Amino acid sequence: MKKCFLFLTMMAFALGLSAQSDVTLEQIRDHWQSKSINVEDASPANILELVSAFQQVWPTYSGRELIKFAVSDEEYDNNDKVVDLKNGYVKYSEDDPDAESDEILDACVWNRKNGHKLFAVTISRMTPSELVVLCFYDYDLKTNTLTPEKSLNDLFTPSFPSYRYRVLLPQVGKNLVINEYFGAITIEHTYAWDGMKPSNPRITIDRLDNCQAQFNADYFGDERHPFTQYAMTDIDHDGMPELVLQSDNEEFRAVYAIALTIDLLAGENGMRFLSFYKNAVGHTGSCGALCMSGVYVILSESSQKTYLMAVSEWDEQEEGYVESSYTLNGKEISRKEGIKLENSLGEPYEPNLKWTKLAVE
Repeated sequence: MKKCFLFLTMMAFALGLSAQSDVTLEQIRDHWQSKSINVEDASPANILELVSAFQQVWPTYSGRELIKFAVSDEEYDNNDKVVDLKNGYVKYSEDDPDAESDEILDACVWNRKNGHKLFAVTISRMTPSELVVLCFYDYDLKTNTLTPEKSLNDLFTPSFPSYRYRVLLPQVGKNLVINEYFGAITIEHTYAWDGMKPSNPRITIDRLDNCQAQFNADYFGDERHPFTQYAMTDIDHDGMPELVLQSDNEEFRAVYAIALTIDLLAGENGMRFLSFYKNAVGHTGSCGALCMSGVYVILSESSQKTYLMAVSEWDEQEEGYVESSYTLNGKEISRKEGIKLENSLGEPYEPNLKWTKLAVE
């Protein structure tokens, strides 16, 4: 009986959808915490009824199309369109290239240990500008009310601002996953369910072993102190960050370009020391027995543009290091030209790096 009533309610709601004016994702992002939502004609409400209540207050293209799909005869395909009442999960992803919107909507519900439920809905888009909105509500079954869960507004902070990420709500299981996409790497944040909320994110980088191997080959990394922390910094100010990794004892550090491939730019290991410059990164220190060097990588569009190397060897007769010789991109250049390029880098600076711990096996 309830199933029939639900179908008729959803059908009536779907017929009235065209009269609604959609709100923007920016409006939802800025104001979802300001409004509680009444859930009509259902107690307890299932996931589709919760999404419908959300849609009545915050109407969107993806929400409207999801409800239309839910009352149609189409079968969900576990990929683009899902209505899974049993597991408390729904999804709508537009598979029509000529559609008016590229929004993706996911929603799920968890059972809280206090007898309430936690309802989450995330809506993302790629155009005209990338944006992800994630909303959480406490669902009180006694009052049939969705109350914004303001404490979860800052659940996730991107590793680098204004860059692409995707929220993956669980259909099976309870973990919430947020993936950040940075060209050649993906940073995954997996939040475990603690009975009331997603918490204690476990953070991994999918190609960390590749980064570690490059560093170990060039800088003789210590297996007892692998990289366990990461940070992001935009050396050449092009909007695409570079990845910085650090060991637990802070003795080993490395900087990588990650826009297209993972490329080790410079590192630090107790004998060679990192330096950051405007549009460049490098290291200075030992290059072997009785040899000192400075290596500078100048970046453009998040890739190596110029590789400058200065080498000075010990002179036993003079009992000191001789004047540096220079190579540019592997070819020898005059000392005068080398000094000019070296001076053009300006003074080194220490970037304000926000270190985040990684989950390392």
